[in-house]
Amino acid sequence: MRGMRVTGHRTVSLARWLGLDRNPLRRRSDRAEAWIRIALVLAFLIGAPLAFWGAEHWAGSVAPTAVHAQQAGEHRVPATLLQGVPSGSDSFAVVSLGWVKARWAVPGGSVRTGYVEAPAGSRAGSVVRVWLDRSGTPTEPPWPPDQIRSWTLMIAVLAPVLLALLLLAVMGILGHVFHRRRLASWQRAWSAIGPQWTRRPR
Repeated sequence: MRGMRVTGHRTVSLARWLGLDRNPLRRRSDRAEAWIRIALVLAFLIGAPLAFWGAEHWAGSVAPTAVHAQQAGEHRVPATLLQGVPSGSDSFAVVSLGWVKARWAVPGGSVRTGYVEAPAGSRAGSVVRVWLDRSGTPTEPPWPPDQIRSWTLMIAVLAPVLLALLLLAVMGILGHVFHRRRLASWQRAWSAIGPQWTRRPR
């Protein structure tokens, strides 16, 4: 019996917190706001897993992998460095790449000259491999698998967070609208009843 009383008390408290109790002072707008709040919570509980899965699938499909690079017509070719890359004198330096002038052959026969990334300490005349786009210009290399997984997970986690922020914004806007309506309703009620309470006897 005690357990049933505790459960019943919790149910009543939950109904009061949600605004769905039998309080005669509650208006229809209060109950409508409560049902909208519940609907938004259910929308998040249902939409969050779908948003996570959809964002993860989308992020994995657009990640710049080697397969995407080949489909986009990008090629990896050798480039001969025309300058050397200075090596950092500081043993704690974190910069391991540098931009230097190089020459490479575009698929089709023409030779291009421009700046490419090369490891620090590379000498002039050494060869590095660079990725070229359709026009023969150096482009970003495909991402390694670890970076793709991290980026995909980040996008997948952000999707439910953005959904929650959107639903919270909707809840806040609707709460403001209902609050203004309640204030207007109370003001009309007081305009009708207030003069009767404040009327002085003659």
